[in-house]
Amino acid sequence: MIRRFYLDFPWGQVHCRMAPGPTDAPLLLLLHQSPLSARNYDRALPLLAQHCRPVAIDTPGYGGSDHPDRQWAVRDYADLVVAIADRLGAQRFHLFARATGAVFAAAAALAQPARVTRLILHGMPVYTNEERADRLASFAPPFTPAADGSHLRWIWDRIHVEYPWIDAELATCFVSDYLATGGDFATAYRAIWRYDLRAALARGLDMPTLLIGGTRDRIAFMHPRAEALLPKARATVLDNATDFVAEQEPERFATLLREFLNSAP
Repeated sequence: MIRRFYLDFPWGQVHCRMAPGPTDAPLLLLLHQSPLSARNYDRALPLLAQHCRPVAIDTPGYGGSDHPDRQWAVRDYADLVVAIADRLGAQRFHLFARATGAVFAAAAALAQPARVTRLILHGMPVYTNEERADRLASFAPPFTPAADGSHLRWIWDRIHVEYPWIDAELATCFVSDYLATGGDFATAYRAIWRYDLRAALARGLDMPTLLIGGTRDRIAFMHPRAEALLPKARATVLDNATDFVAEQEPERFATLLREFLNSAP
């Protein structure tokens, strides 16, 4: 049910996933959190394809996408979102994004408000200045492949510290995503930590916007911050939902998106 394809850009290729559906349906671009990949949406894409044309994008440097030719800023990732919509023939499109991807999506919507029809931000990471500085200093050090494989244990342990509830199947997928980055898995992180999201969102977003949180989300404490930054947005908190509701509860995820995308402005 999942089809994969690449889009060529001067700096490299972007890997995308989609599920077949009506070709005349509105385009929905989906951005993932770092340091994972668009694999996060494999279970949800066929459900979404019943109502729209969903395309999940591997952020450059993650999944199957090439690394950028330099350290990108948030605006570079945002510009790529619009460029992908152009390549897919969509003048206007819906945009969903999770965590790191949500910052890129918000920046794309701010830069091209006439292009983004509906915006859905899941787990919007709103950091204080102190938190941004702390994470830039120490949060995501690169890993170096070791002859004894100890770097695999380091990744495995890091995942379980962040998500103590995680099962072996999902954790194994995460290890694969970490390894696909090539060691320095924090390139997208550094972009958002250097970006003043609060200042950028001060002028607000013009399109209908949905903020999604979860009571078991690792950054659930940031959801009220996002609501304060975007007082005109519709907000919902999913009971017992983790960061990965698209994988763990794809029907719930797809229903929520469908209802918002089809709702009155």
